[in-house]
Amino acid sequence: MNLETLILVELVILLVGTTYAWYNWYLVLKGRCKTCSVSVHDNPFTSKCFVGAIFFTLALLINTLMLFV
Repeated sequence: MNLETLILVELVILLVGTTYAWYNWYLVLKGRCKTCSVSVHDNPFTSKCFVGAIFFTLALLINTLMLFV
């Protein structure tokens, strides 16, 4: 397995993770998240789901840049 194949596998995993993270943040935004505290619904940008979605998106961007460099 060469490096390009590993980067492509990582890309697929990050795509799935990013989609899941943003979906969870959407649930927080709509107030349907059962795992978040009540105060998070006042400001969804302070939720753990939003921070995770940002980190997954940044990792996906870095991975995509590695494919083209």
